[in-house]
Amino acid sequence: MGWLRRLLLHNWWLKLLALALAYLLWSVVLPTESGPRVQIGVSAPLALVNLPGELEVVGEIPSRVHLHLRGSESQLRRLKPEDVGVKLDLRAATPGNHRFPLGAENVELPAGVEVIRVVPDMVELALARRVQ
Repeated sequence: MGWLRRLLLHNWWLKLLALALAYLLWSVVLPTESGPRVQIGVSAPLALVNLPGELEVVGEIPSRVHLHLRGSESQLRRLKPEDVGVKLDLRAATPGNHRFPLGAENVELPAGVEVIRVVPDMVELALARRVQ
């Protein structure tokens, strides 16, 4: 029984330090949302933002965009439609026909969810000066 006591209590502070370091490493490496990473497809509304006041969109505006997302299964299961949005910034737009690229930078998502693909990846818009 003395050998067990010696095994546990000899250099106890080093053993405690090793346990604390192991826990710290485990907590840093372990992702916040555990579980397998899965991919899903969702449809999200497309919003045109910062359209200059003197311009208007002529013709069809795509209302929805299809997104391929990746994240933990539990996180994607809790994903609500209002958590996902696609915004196209038209601050520097000028009159004429334009093709605007859509990518991950246009998508608003909760942390831990990433965009794999945006379909379509390009939006064509015709912009004209607003008639007064």
